Amino acid sequence: MITLKSKSPELMPSYATAASAAADLRAASELSIPAGQRGKVPTGVWIDRVAWDQVPAGMIPELQVRARSGLAYKHGIMLTNGVGTVDADYPDEICVLLYNSGTETFIIQKGDRVAQITLNLVQRIAGLEAGGNRTGGFGSTGVQS
Repeated sequence: MITLKSKSPELMPSYATAASAAADLRAASELSIPAGQRGKVPTGVWIDRVAWDQVPAGMIPELQVRARSGLAYKHGIMLTNGVGTVDADYPDEICVLLYNSGTETFIIQKGDRVAQITLNLVQRIAGLEAGGNRTGGFGSTGVQS
């Protein structure tokens, strides 16, 4: 129901095994995150289209970005926002917000697996209003930084 596109085939999310629940997201460029700092990692991936005719009534598709347990355990790397939601109408490149809670600078190479992504169907809360049109991400829908 959601189709993703990528800048290059090697950056397209992929499942590590036939039983993997989440697909791996990879870094589209090199980046270093010093200890105690955060970084925004581009993935080179974006939502190409949503097949709304396949979405059940009252539901909204959501891509959920999750941390990689190995990065957390071995290096103290975690998602800055805990779990990330990519709304179905998000028009830009999907980025991963990472925080380095470790004691050393963490170096990310292009192609490194930095997070995981899942597709979920979220039921809307009855009686709540929906706003206007999206103009971007990372606080663009009204939260001021």
